[in-house]
Amino acid sequence: MLFNARKRHDVISVEELNDFRCDLSKLRQEIDDHLEAINSNTGEQEIQNTFICELDNRLNKVEEKVDELHFLLKQLVLRAKLSVELSKDEQRVFLILYTHEKFMKPEAISQKAFLQKEIVEDALTSMMDKGLPLEREIIEGTVYFRMNKEFKLRQAKEHIITIDPEVTSQFHNTLLNQFFTD
Repeated sequence: MLFNARKRHDVISVEELNDFRCDLSKLRQEIDDHLEAINSNTGEQEIQNTFICELDNRLNKVEEKVDELHFLLKQLVLRAKLSVELSKDEQRVFLILYTHEKFMKPEAISQKAFLQKEIVEDALTSMMDKGLPLEREIIEGTVYFRMNKEFKLRQAKEHIITIDPEVTSQFHNTLLNQFFTD
């Protein structure tokens, strides 16, 4: 005979079959538990995403309200009689902005006022905090400042901001120096 006809005697006992079914059942239960955990996590992520979106919306509303309040404060400052005291550095920065029509970078202000850039930035922030109507414009990531034109007119008429005579004298000397050196 070319082929030997062999019988296969791989016999699985009933006990082994029951063990296999039990193992298969446990595996199925573990897979179901895993699937349930994944579905639960997905639900939690959706809930968290909803909360994040709600927080983002609320933050946007708060930002809008802060901008509105800032605008209203500026309007009040423009119309009200001010009594704002500025430090000498703030006075120097004020004079530079007051005498220039165009927007200026803090670096340009620091050169004209002979102050460090950080001091100028602090002075600008402090002046805005005190309610002075400085206009900001951001161009290509750089912030530019100028004095509000209406406020300049009020300053010329009412002398809202008092400038120390020493600061005024230094400013005039600087302007004269620039005039004669150019």
